[in-house]
Amino acid sequence: MATIKLTGFNTSTGRSTTAGDNDTVDLDGSLTLGNSADDAVVFNAEIDSDFIPDDNATYDLGSVSKKWNRVYADQVNSKLRHVNTAKYTDSAAEQRYVRWDAAGSNAAPGVNNKFVAPSDGTLVSVVIRATSASNSTVIGFHKASNGTADLNTTPTETQTVNMTSANTTYLAQFSSSPFNAGDILGISLTPTVGFGNVNITCVWLLDWNA
Repeated sequence: MATIKLTGFNTSTGRSTTAGDNDTVDLDGSLTLGNSADDAVVFNAEIDSDFIPDDNATYDLGSVSKKWNRVYADQVNSKLRHVNTAKYTDSAAEQRYVRWDAAGSNAAPGVNNKFVAPSDGTLVSVVIRATSASNSTVIGFHKASNGTADLNTTPTETQTVNMTSANTTYLAQFSSSPFNAGDILGISLTPTVGFGNVNITCVWLLDWNA
């Protein structure tokens, strides 16, 4: 394939603008490469600058079907999902605070049913499953600021799931449950009918940029 070489001169910078083998290319303004997903851009050179998106938290790097193989980085600042689980047995149809530091549950906030947020973040969802149909079940997110002894008994946000079948998984999505690093966090469950054996899984989004 023949080489096409373009040469010009930028009077404002006093630099040549060239494109071709063994030359430097200076391009002003916006640039679009390709016009379809079938086009490809190949880098045979190293990037010698920051690589910054134009819009904040808008574009992805890779996709579900097309992933980057390995990422080598000295430091990663990001939001990461964290999952923790708990289980207990209770036949009472009363509010119970899930223990994170010991097995079981408590009727009131205490030393075992809270944990410290390692960074800013938010509660994303709670997955719940029980050996008995518990019907309408209120799942509450509780928190208190650093320096407070126990969780606030008034939840920050509640979601209700109708657990009409035993041994069936139900999902509660949370949208207004942010927290700060150092806050103490907890979950309460209030079923209409006793759970029997209950398992919950909480998904938290931790913001390590904060």
